[in-house]
Amino acid sequence: MWSQILRNKYLHSKTLAQVTIRPTDSPFWKGLMRTKDMFFRRVKFLIGNGMSTRFWEDTWLGETPLALQYPTLYNIVQRKEDYVGIVLQTIPLNIQFRRTLVGERWTTWMHLVRRLIEVRLSDVPDST
Repeated sequence: MWSQILRNKYLHSKTLAQVTIRPTDSPFWKGLMRTKDMFFRRVKFLIGNGMSTRFWEDTWLGETPLALQYPTLYNIVQRKEDYVGIVLQTIPLNIQFRRTLVGERWTTWMHLVRRLIEVRLSDVPDST
């Protein structure tokens, strides 16, 4: 019952990863949001359809988020909040950068792409 109350009051149609702290939130909810941040830093996601795992900021490919593994790419990506399923749904990948990838950034991007080739989406939801 409590989870349903919190979902209706704070999440609405968003996932936990999409919710941020607002100034008007209760101290209780703000405390939960700090716990959420710690949770997302420690949990590893298993990809199903990729629609609830953040591409850059969740840990799903390796032992840390891609934002930490590839900071030079993360710093210039246009949509940091995209989900794995959105990025991997098309070829070429559904990802845009604010700058042209040249030199070391291009090499880094190719390294990431080689890893992403192995990822297969399915019809089942992501899990932890």
